[in-house]
Parts: sequence; C-alpha cells; structure tokens
Amino acid sequence: MYSHNLVLKARSWALNGSYLRVFPQLTTNTYSYKGTGDNGKPKTKTKSYVNLVIETGNARHVGTQEYKQDTEMTDGINNIYVHYYLKAHPNENA
Repeated sequence: MYSHNLVLKARSWALNGSYLRVFPQLTTNTYSYKGTGDNGKPKTKTKSYVNLVIETGNARHVGTQEYKQDTEMTDGINNIYVHYYLKAHPNENA
C-alpha cells in the first residue's frame, strides 16, 4: 500500500495535467452484500463488479480484473495512478 501523500500527489499529477484518467465500468457479473432496505431492516442487495478503464492520451484500455465496488476498487484505482506517476517520476520516493 502506498502512503496517502503519494496517492494524492499521483492523482493530482494525472488529473491536473490530463495525463491519465481511471474510472470503473460495470460488468455483467454481480455479487451480494448485506445492506439496509427502505424500511431500515437488514436486506441482501446485489451490485455489479467493475473493470477499471485507463485512458492515457487517446488510448483506452479496459482491465480484465474485476473489482467489488468498495475499497477494493479504490485501492486498484490508486495503484494505477501511483504506478504511472512513478514511471513518469522515477526518482520519487515510494
């Protein structure tokens, strides 16, 4: 896991410079989780898994790994931003 400061620096670099954009795309596969219904009672709900889409310049790549829509997805997005940031700034401390 990367430090919070490095993640913020990488996201800022990517988004402010328009170098890179990462976002989720829904898949047809789903998973169940425990949530709360409209009446406030516990209920089993369904969400779709997502693939991460990476746009760099005019190239668009759709990842094959599926992520749950939670911290798993957020960590995947952060890892991509930091990966590209460190490639562009090899002397940066990780």
